[in-house]
Amino acid sequence: MDNMTPEFEEIYGNRRKTIERLKERNKKFAELTRVEFKRVILHIEGELVGFEKDELENLSARFVTHDRTCMFPAQHFEVSGTHFHLTVNIMSANNEAPIATGEYALKIFTKYKGMNKPQISTDTVDYVLSGSTLLKLTYDNDGRCLSKQVLTNEYPCIISDKVETIEDDTKANPMNFKLRRGAENLFYAESASDMDTLEYKLAVTYKEPKPSQTLPKRIAKKLQNRKKLIIRDVYGLKIWCFKKAFSFFKHFAKKNGDIILFASGSRAEIGGNEKVIYDRMIERGLDSKYKFRFDFKASITVNRSIPAMIRFVYYLATSDIILIDDYYPDIYLVDYPKNVKVLQVWHACGAFKSLGFERLGKPGAPPFNTRVHKCYTHVPVSSYHSALHHAEGFAIDEKKFYPVGIPRTDIFFDDEYKAKTREQMLEVFPECKTAETVYMYAPTFRGDNANNAHFPFDKLDLTAWGKFLDETDSVLIVKLHPFVKRRIEIPDEYAHRILDASDYREVNDILFIVDVLITDYSSIIYEMSLLKKPMLFFAFDQKYYEATRDFYEPYEELVPGKIVHDFDELMTALRDKDYEFEKMDGFIKKNFKYTDGKSTDRVIDQLIMGIEPEDNSRR
Repeated sequence: MDNMTPEFEEIYGNRRKTIERLKERNKKFAELTRVEFKRVILHIEGELVGFEKDELENLSARFVTHDRTCMFPAQHFEVSGTHFHLTVNIMSANNEAPIATGEYALKIFTKYKGMNKPQISTDTVDYVLSGSTLLKLTYDNDGRCLSKQVLTNEYPCIISDKVETIEDDTKANPMNFKLRRGAENLFYAESASDMDTLEYKLAVTYKEPKPSQTLPKRIAKKLQNRKKLIIRDVYGLKIWCFKKAFSFFKHFAKKNGDIILFASGSRAEIGGNEKVIYDRMIERGLDSKYKFRFDFKASITVNRSIPAMIRFVYYLATSDIILIDDYYPDIYLVDYPKNVKVLQVWHACGAFKSLGFERLGKPGAPPFNTRVHKCYTHVPVSSYHSALHHAEGFAIDEKKFYPVGIPRTDIFFDDEYKAKTREQMLEVFPECKTAETVYMYAPTFRGDNANNAHFPFDKLDLTAWGKFLDETDSVLIVKLHPFVKRRIEIPDEYAHRILDASDYREVNDILFIVDVLITDYSSIIYEMSLLKKPMLFFAFDQKYYEATRDFYEPYEELVPGKIVHDFDELMTALRDKDYEFEKMDGFIKKNFKYTDGKSTDRVIDQLIMGIEPEDNSRR
C-alpha cells in the first residue's frame, strides 16, 4: 500500500485506530480481512477478537437493519481457531428470494433459541442493544417498559486496515455486486462502513421486475391517481378561498397600529417567547394601549373548522402586528400591507444546526422560489452572529434581524425566579437534594419528524452509567426530546440514580438544579451557557449528522465543551471532569449581544412599539 493518496491514508488510519481502540478496551469484535463477491456469493473472512475459547464454538453471524425489521443469517459460518469464514447467496438469503432493500450491519452473535425469527418492532415491542446485550422489551401505550428479556450478545465487525480495497460504489470493486437491467429492474449490494463507528454494513438496493398489471389493478391505479388530483384541486381551492377572504377582510382594517395578533400553528395555547412577551406587556400596563388577539392550534396538520378559519383570516387581514413563534405555512400564503409588522419570535437561540437555504443539496432544503419566511419584517435574535445565520437560512435581508435578545432567556438573570424554580424542581426530583453532582442527559431526536422520531438507546450503557453514579453519589436526569415516544429502560438497581424526566415539559426549569449537561445537537446549550455550567457533547453519530443535516459552522468550533464520540469516552470525561470549560466565555460572547435579562423589554420597545434604541449597533 505504498504511494497512497491522503484519502486512502485517512481511511486506513481510521480503520487502524478503531481496531486498536477496541482492543485497548478489551471489546469483543470481528476484524474483517476479506470481503469479496464471487458471482452472487458474498465471502467474508476475518479474526474473532477478544473471545474465550469456549465462546468461539457457539458463535454465528447475521445481517440486520438498524430498526431490526429485516434480517438474514449467514448461510455458512465456519470457525477454525479464531479465524472465521462466512458466505451469503444474495439471491436466496431472503427465504430463497433476493435480499430486500436496506442497510444491513453484519453482527457476530451468540447462538440462541429462535435466533432466525424476524425481530419486528411494534408499538409495544422493541429490540434494543444495551452495550453488547440484545434485549426484547415490551412497553405500555405510554412508552414505559413493562418487561425485558435477554436474547443474546451481538458484536460489531470492522474492516481491517490490512484490506487493500476501500469501500466505494463502483461496479469494479470486488466488495460490491451491481447488476442493472433497467431503471426499474436492478440489484445493488455495496459494502460500506458506518460513518462514525466504522462498523461494516451491506447496502442493498433491489428493484424487482414489475409484473404486468391485471385489468382490475389498472382500474384501481387510475382511480387512485384521480383521487390524488381531486385532493390537489380541493387544496388549491382552499388556498384560493383563503387569499380571496384575506383580500376582502383587508378593507375592514383600521390600521391604527394597536391590534396585536399572537398566533402559532404548533401550540394549542400561548407559550414560549410569545407568552413571555404578552405577560410582560400586561405587567407594563400596555393592554390599555394595545388590543390583543389570540389564535392557536396544536399542530400545522390540524384542520380548522370553517368558522375558525374565517376568524383566523379576518385576524390576519385586520391586525397591525402579527407574532408567530415557529414555522407556520398559513402565514406565508398572502402579502401583507407595508405598515403591518410580522414578528417571528423564533423559539431557538444562537446559530447551531443548518436550516432552510443553508441545507441546499441536502434533504429538507426548500425550493428556490419558496414563500416560506419571506413575509417577516422583524426577527429578534440573540446576536449578530445569529442574525447572519438566520438571514442565510431564511434567504431574507439581514436588516430584518434585530440582535435584541431572546425573551425566554430573561429568566436566567432573575435571581428570584431561579431560586423559586430550583426549589420546585427539587420537589419534582427529590433524589437531587443530596446528590454530590446532578447530571442531565438531553439529546435531540433522530429521524425526520415527529412521525418517525426515535433515539438509538444502544449507544448507552445505563448499567455502567448507574455504577458510576453510585460510586460518585450522583444522579442522572434523562430528558429525551418530546418527539421520542419510547422511555428509557432504567436498570432496577439504579432507579434511585437515573431519573426519567419525560413527563416534565419545561426542560429549562430543570437546568436550575443541573450541575453538568450532556447533550449532542440540541439548542439547549444556549440556555445552559447563560448559567455558566459545564457541558459534554456525546456526538456518537457526528459524521452522519453532518452529512444529512449539518451545522452552521464546524461542530468542533461551535460547541462550548468537550466532544466525545462513544460511551467509553463519555465515562472517561465524566470521571476526569474533563469538560473543556475554557470554551464557555468565547461561546457566550459570540452568541449573546446582551446578558442582562432585559431582552423582552427590548423586543417590546424596539420591535413592537418602534422606539429607537440609544445603541443602534447590530453587532
